[in-house]
Amino acid sequence: MNRMHWSWTIALGLLLARIGYAELETADAVLPEWSILLLLTGGLIIGLFGVTGLLGLLGWVPQPGARTGD
Repeated sequence: MNRMHWSWTIALGLLLARIGYAELETADAVLPEWSILLLLTGGLIIGLFGVTGLLGLLGWVPQPGARTGD
C-alpha cells in the first residue's frame, strides 16, 4: 500500500478514538460503556497499525491480488 493509504488508516483510527473519547466526556452518554471502550481501543489499534505500515514495517504483508509462491 502506498503512503496515502497508510495516512488514511491513521486518520480513521484517530477519528474512531476521538468519537469514543467525545462520547466518554459527555455527561449523558448515549452509547453503553463497552461500545465506548471498543471505539477507543479499536481506534488506537488501527492508528498504531497505520503508523507501523507508514514506517514500512509491514512490507511482509501481501497486497490484495498479489500472487504468492510462483
